[in-house]
Amino acid sequence: ALGILAGLGLAFYFGKRDGIKSELWIDGLLLAVIAGLIFGRVVFVIANISYYSENLSEIPLIWRGGLSYHGVLIAGLIFLAAWTRFKGHAFGQIALLLAPSLALFSSFGWLACWLDGCAYGRQANAGFLVADLPDSFGVFALRYSTQLLALALSLLIFTLTLAIRQYRRIPWLPWLTLLLLSAARLVVSLLRGDSVPMLGSIRMDTIAEGLLIIFCLLAILVIIFRKPAIESRIA
Repeated sequence: ALGILAGLGLAFYFGKRDGIKSELWIDGLLLAVIAGLIFGRVVFVIANISYYSENLSEIPLIWRGGLSYHGVLIAGLIFLAAWTRFKGHAFGQIALLLAPSLALFSSFGWLACWLDGCAYGRQANAGFLVADLPDSFGVFALRYSTQLLALALSLLIFTLTLAIRQYRRIPWLPWLTLLLLSAARLVVSLLRGDSVPMLGSIRMDTIAEGLLIIFCLLAILVIIFRKPAIESRIA
């Protein structure tokens, strides 16, 4: 919740600086957040259906935690894109406005995971990035510090994105931000010990991050090569 508020404040700052009125994006962003929360919960329940099939009354209790990051992200992007198209706004302009906010929100999310013990690391011998940490059930053991590693990487990406956004309006910055966040999450997923659906011996979140990286690369290439083509037609 604090991450969403901080992201909104940052978006308002860039919007005011760039002369983008808040009524052009605030409703779409709030719709994307609501859709993301609902769809993120649905995906989480499906991924943990063995538990929720025996505890149906807990499905709507979203305040107890339990959201799929990928469900939130995909639903949020789809609804924001649909809203901008319906209103006749430029999705790229709104996405550029929100790029630093996405990295900031990710940082708050990982901080929350560290405080609550979710997305905990798998057990390991003493060494770099290893500490006596609890899992989500409160069981302590030597584990990889996945949450703090992801938090540090997210803050680094936020700093980079913020610096770029402060001085240059690169149209593919939102996809670069998402690509870097996905790459960081992919690395962290290799050290996580929490239970997730598997495809053979590979975690499904690892696969999802790989697919997001490919999608972001394609989006960046499309934007880069489409812009000269548009400029040449205008000339």
